[in-house]
Amino acid sequence: MADKKYPQFLLIGDSIIQFTSFTKDGFSFGAGLSEHVQRRLDVINRGLSGYNTNQAMVILDHLVPSPSSAKVDYLLLLFGSNDSCLPDSPTKQHVPLEQYRKNMHAILNHASIKAHNPTILLVTPPLLNEVHLEAEDLKKGHPSLTRRQSYTEQYVKAVREIAEEYKDQRVILVDLWAAMMKEGARLTPGFVEGGGLLGSKEKGDSEALRKLVVDGLHLTGAGYKVFLDEVLPVVGKEWAGEPMDDPSWIFPHWSVAPSQ
Repeated sequence: MADKKYPQFLLIGDSIIQFTSFTKDGFSFGAGLSEHVQRRLDVINRGLSGYNTNQAMVILDHLVPSPSSAKVDYLLLLFGSNDSCLPDSPTKQHVPLEQYRKNMHAILNHASIKAHNPTILLVTPPLLNEVHLEAEDLKKGHPSLTRRQSYTEQYVKAVREIAEEYKDQRVILVDLWAAMMKEGARLTPGFVEGGGLLGSKEKGDSEALRKLVVDGLHLTGAGYKVFLDEVLPVVGKEWAGEPMDDPSWIFPHWSVAPSQ
């Protein structure tokens, strides 16, 4: 049999991506995605907790395999939660909005990625729950809140705009922010628009968002379920509805597989 290699579904990003491999409250984004693409793609997690786009640019060549070693069919890209830290945040993770835009453009046009011509899922940063996050920040010894919902929203809008610019270049927007906002509103009894963004201090602590973000920032199992529900419909349309023993598997069904 000729040498066969599984194409990759490559995930690159910060802690939101790194933690997709974990089981949270009995749910695993990584397991759900792997099940969806089983026998067709290898899911590779290159999430790096704490990283912003300035740091990602330095190591991108090391995260993306050469086409001779593996073919990347899908790339999921999520940065922004750290870039959008407030400029005076003691974490020093902040990347100015225009530099963030430039970095995202540079990543999408990077030679190591262009060599694969993958379908790219460009994901917005998720929302925050500021009251919860502030309590966690103070526990860590930070003098004040490190992120704000309205500030992160600027980076969300930038991702939406970039995805629109590249929509004819195999780039698909996954609006995680909007999906989580919608779910947060659904889980909030008597939710009414106005009075600030859901999750902002102005709007007040959100019990609904505590079900979606574990510390005001990182996703719970329910949060990752929202994320996965946005991803799966745009992955594998080419094999949707095929029988389980379809030839699009890398190796055939056992009943017709070669044997020694």
